[in-house]
Amino acid sequence: MSIVRSLLLAVLGASLALSFIESPVAAAGIEGVDDVITQWNAVTQKVVRTLGIPNQIAARVYSFVHLSQYLALQRAYDKKSLKISQPEAAAHYAAHYVLSELFPWQQSPIFDGFIASKILPLDLTEKEDKAAEKIGVDVGAKLLSSRTNDGSQRWAKFKPYPENGPTGKYQFTVNQTFALYPQLATTRPEVIKSPEDYDTLGGPYAIPSSEYNSDYQTLATIGNANSPLQTQALKDTARFWEDGANTSGIVGHFFNVSLAVTGPNITVKETAKLFAKLSVAHFDGAIAGWFQKYKYLFWRPITALRQGDSTHEPLPTFDAYLKTPPHPEYPSGHAINAGVWAAVLAKTLDIDPRQKVPAFVVATEGYFLPNRTYTSFGETITEVYLSRVYGGIHFPKAGQDGTRLGIQVGEYVYDHFEEVYGAL
Repeated sequence: MSIVRSLLLAVLGASLALSFIESPVAAAGIEGVDDVITQWNAVTQKVVRTLGIPNQIAARVYSFVHLSQYLALQRAYDKKSLKISQPEAAAHYAAHYVLSELFPWQQSPIFDGFIASKILPLDLTEKEDKAAEKIGVDVGAKLLSSRTNDGSQRWAKFKPYPENGPTGKYQFTVNQTFALYPQLATTRPEVIKSPEDYDTLGGPYAIPSSEYNSDYQTLATIGNANSPLQTQALKDTARFWEDGANTSGIVGHFFNVSLAVTGPNITVKETAKLFAKLSVAHFDGAIAGWFQKYKYLFWRPITALRQGDSTHEPLPTFDAYLKTPPHPEYPSGHAINAGVWAAVLAKTLDIDPRQKVPAFVVATEGYFLPNRTYTSFGETITEVYLSRVYGGIHFPKAGQDGTRLGIQVGEYVYDHFEEVYGAL
């Protein structure tokens, strides 16, 4: 058996601990959902791409947009409220208000024209239009006000370890000048009670240990851009799920994947619930993940392999295929997002995430790569975490534990969302 196959099987074997063993199930799943929720999601994705908003902050933006729409529909459908013949008008106004408050310089060139193209054809009476606008603005303003002091704005006095510092500890990589969002570690979540509740997986492997040695060897070979064992197929997988600058981010990517799975008959209410729960779980997952990133402060592979440790000589030829993100390694943020997506969507569809589903097609952003076809959520999320290993920016344990963390957060948010925000 070749070393590449051995390493791949070792990594994939570890992924079975995620309990995503596949078994048959019949479920519908094609693209084609076009409603007030998905329309404003597309607008938000455009803003994220245009402004190059990093994924964690993008998750926060998506959550504000889709929470405001959820709450607006909640009010518009309330029998005690003034009847509006087209309740989705309130969701249009809510998303427009939130995005205009967050990005006022985009209001005239993007948001105003878009809402006009959606509201005017509804042919609302003046009374209905005013009622819809009031609902949308009220819920949007209240939501944003509730997050004005959530901890994400504070200055976190973070200081990395020095170059060639202690074994296993996070150092800045070449040309890095800042660490990304250390304040996210102490930001108030939207649904989960505390990020500390999800710190249950033991953190990174000890150095030295046989487990760490296995992860190290994986990075030295299939995770090393200068290794002949890193094939073009592995590089393409790394790029397919990279979702870097000027894309909709991994969160936006998973909204699109969700639409490829849900089927065309999903109602506006169902879409509102799904996207609100997904976006909130993605943001809460980021908070839980960043709590651990800045607790464990584990070094990135490029530091670990070039510096070496008591059982590994420095490997100066190591290079990551993807650009190393400017924050600590453990756990993987992409893996968290993948776990969140699988948990929320599986619960939405009332299926076991280990089951097979009808094949769904996924496109990528940022690269001209062929679409990929998947037949289970487990297959999808395993590939996501492995893509970060192939890219040379994460050890396998960060991906495995990140996926588990995301699943835990996604399940909790799905189960407790209505306790915080009410039913729709």
